[in-house]
Amino acid sequence: MSEPRRRLRVAVLFDSAGFQRSLPLTGAATRTLHLNQHLAEAGPEVTLLLCDLNPRSRPTLDWPFPVRYLPYEAVYEGTGRLIEHVKDLAPDVLVMSNTQLTVRYGRVLADAADAALVYEMHDDEAAVARTIGSGEWECRQAAVLQAAAVAASDAVVAFTSRDAHLATALRAAAVHVVPCGVEPGPAPLHKRESPGSAAFVGNLHYEPNARAATYLRTRLAPALAVRGGIVDVYGRYPRALRPLGTGATIRLHGPVPDLPSALSTASVGLAPLDSGGGMKLKVLQYMAAGLPVVGTAEAFAGLPDPGAFALVSTAPSMEDIPTLVTRLQDDATLRRELGTAGRRLIETEFSWAAAAQLALHAYQSVRGAAGPAAAPSAGSGGIRELAGRTPYWLHEWRTREETTMGETPEPATGNEHPVLARLASEIDCARHAAESALDTVFDQAAIVGYGGRSMVFLAKTAVLKIYTHRPAERARREILGLQLAGQVPDLRVPEVHGHDDVEGALSWVAATRLEGTAPGDIHDQEETRTLGEVAARLRALPADALTELPKFGRNIRPLDEDSHPVRARLSAVLTSTAATQQAACVTGFVHGDYSARNLLIAPGLPPGVIDFEGCGVGCVYEDLTNLYVQNCLIDGREAAVAIAAYEAENARLGPPSSVDTRHLLWHTARYFRWVLQWAVEIDTELADQITALAPSVLDALESEGSPTL
Repeated sequence: MSEPRRRLRVAVLFDSAGFQRSLPLTGAATRTLHLNQHLAEAGPEVTLLLCDLNPRSRPTLDWPFPVRYLPYEAVYEGTGRLIEHVKDLAPDVLVMSNTQLTVRYGRVLADAADAALVYEMHDDEAAVARTIGSGEWECRQAAVLQAAAVAASDAVVAFTSRDAHLATALRAAAVHVVPCGVEPGPAPLHKRESPGSAAFVGNLHYEPNARAATYLRTRLAPALAVRGGIVDVYGRYPRALRPLGTGATIRLHGPVPDLPSALSTASVGLAPLDSGGGMKLKVLQYMAAGLPVVGTAEAFAGLPDPGAFALVSTAPSMEDIPTLVTRLQDDATLRRELGTAGRRLIETEFSWAAAAQLALHAYQSVRGAAGPAAAPSAGSGGIRELAGRTPYWLHEWRTREETTMGETPEPATGNEHPVLARLASEIDCARHAAESALDTVFDQAAIVGYGGRSMVFLAKTAVLKIYTHRPAERARREILGLQLAGQVPDLRVPEVHGHDDVEGALSWVAATRLEGTAPGDIHDQEETRTLGEVAARLRALPADALTELPKFGRNIRPLDEDSHPVRARLSAVLTSTAATQQAACVTGFVHGDYSARNLLIAPGLPPGVIDFEGCGVGCVYEDLTNLYVQNCLIDGREAAVAIAAYEAENARLGPPSSVDTRHLLWHTARYFRWVLQWAVEIDTELADQITALAPSVLDALESEGSPTL
């Protein structure tokens, strides 16, 4: 009886700067992840040998298949360690996409492991060289180098029939077309009866995409602006292109982890590409989202009958694209017909699962094939010298002048906050978008907000806050709160430098980093007085300035009153006093988390206040309650000192207003009840403290005469 045939083993060598952890930031990185994920699901044993030079691409366990991280020197300076990795894996097929490295040592690696060498030809290298402005001699060198890579390989995988013809012309031993794909996902639910924005997706560090974005800013966006139209751009962008997003007609969002959700607000996908190579992932992504596409013929390379799902520009210099976009935005029926046809094509022919089946067939066909008679050697074209040069993408990455280049990726500790671990890709995307928008590099380590509701990243002069819980709402509150508090005299508040709120991504706000430290000496009466004074200054904001600010409110839910007598008493007392005390509320600005931890004190400077993500319009006693509970009852500061300072500052800023002690105690009891709803599960120490404090507060609230704190 014959032994069962073992699974096909595939090793993929990929070098780039295109990942943050396992999150792809470029088209090549996206293909590497998704094609090989589906290939592994189809049966073969797939291992990725990854040399990623992005310092943020630290080793992670998030990959859907085995990954071995390789240092720069193992790939670019010496092949000894690389050969050992490949021999250890013993692959049937070794896949390489870097043309230079395929020529330098692809044959050596494959022969060392007795594997077939597949050159994944992403595009026409000479054509790409022309698109990035290289001279004709450099373009010829690129063509020579690509011919050498084809000659060194047992088979070539091309994305399009056009590139397959090039490989055949270069006398490839075998050629297979494996197009790019996309994850179809659920069919879009929206009908897009009304026109949304026009969307462009692309890594703007790539010159053809950068030129397309410039075209959008100078040609398309002005034409749409007269109709109130907007162009949304998703993807990495360099500092040189930041001015593209400074107007009101084009918005640069940076990368997003959930592109289908981001595209759900658009009515048309844009592909104004005047050059490039290979297959355009952006077009497939638009089609998967059910969007009609407007683009040049170049944008639809590898796709059948673009006229079935797109409007194709035929005018010189893409002069007709504004007209084509407005035509689609004015015709809901046409948008729906083209979008439906594109979505159907993705579902039937251009999913990653379908591409993986084609790749599997290609690899099986070269399994066990003998290599070429001899590997190419340096000749009249100086092939060896050409193969040793820096790839253009690596040059692009280095010229970004990012201050973190050259850092050694830090291994994951495994001690990350659960929210940080669960939303790693989304948080990385938001941070990268903020860094692109602000031209600032933030620390990689996150300061986790209470309960994981936000993540804070620091730079020397800026603070980035990424919201993980009700992100859009919290970001809006933060921005409005900072803007309002910035109007308060004798108070320092961070200035907003940038923000973004896009469907499919976590919202973020970046602001000035204030000088100072939180007051820490509970016996320092000056600090305690400052806490009371600042609470009064925030209260002094006029009501007519708060019209855009949402309401502040705590979600009070029924307690399990049988679990502890304090809970039953809290519920009973609050119910019996609700009508009277609600009538005593004073409407005004509420910080929402006012306490010593959000106050910054620096010598010679006014006090600073931060963290406005929970602010709103409500009873001004809410902030005084936070101060009383957190810093007086729990921390031990003198409540009388804080209240006296609060009253004195109120008198200085307006009509004298004494604190209604009973009303403060009522808000304190409500605060206790709110805390006990959730603290038992996530902060048992706080729950125990509140349970111990509640009886005395309730006694004072129910007392006859004037209660005391």
